[in-house]
Amino acid sequence: MHKIFNACLVIAVLISGFVLYSLEHSTRGLERRIAKTELSIREEREMIKVLSAEWASLARPARLQKLAEENLQLKTVSAMQFVTESELASRVPAEPVIMLNEQGKDPIGEILNGN
Repeated sequence: MHKIFNACLVIAVLISGFVLYSLEHSTRGLERRIAKTELSIREEREMIKVLSAEWASLARPARLQKLAEENLQLKTVSAMQFVTESELASRVPAEPVIMLNEQGKDPIGEILNGN
C-alpha cells in the first residue's frame, strides 16, 4: 500500500514539476513580449515627438506667409471689391458660365489645362 502511495506522490511531484516548468517558460515568453511592446511604445512616442516638432516647424506663420507670397500671388483686398446686395443681381449671371451636363466632356479640366 505504501509503495502505491509513494509512486503516486512521485508521479504527482513529476507532473507538478513539469507544469511549473511550462508556466515559467510561458511567463518568460510573455515577459519578453511585454518588453518588446514597451520598447515599441517608447519608439512610437519618440517618433510622435519628432513629428510634432517637424509639424511645428512647417506650420510657422512666418514660413507660411513667405510661401503664400511666393506661390499664391495674392493681392490685398480693396474697398472696390465689396458690393451691396442690390448690386449682386447685375454681377452674377443668370445662367451658369460652364455647362456641366454635356456627355463625355470635362469643361473644368479644359479650363485648368488652358484649352
